Amino acid sequence: MGTLYLDIGNQCVHCRQDTSFGSGRFVNRYPAEILDEENDITLDGYCCDICEQEYINSLDKEEKSRYLEEEREG
Repeated sequence: MGTLYLDIGNQCVHCRQDTSFGSGRFVNRYPAEILDEENDITLDGYCCDICEQEYINSLDKEEKSRYLEEEREG
């Protein structure tokens, strides 16, 4: 059986918080999908800015530089 696909709507794929308008997490959210390997499910929703910033802050200097360069290049 293949990977299941689950649309979680306006939830953040990382923290599962609501990112809809008026939630406080709407600004700077972006569409995202991740594979939940443990359950073999692809989650489709959004990534909130709070989770994005936590991820960026967890990177070492070289990884952060590479990540931000890729973001600028689009």
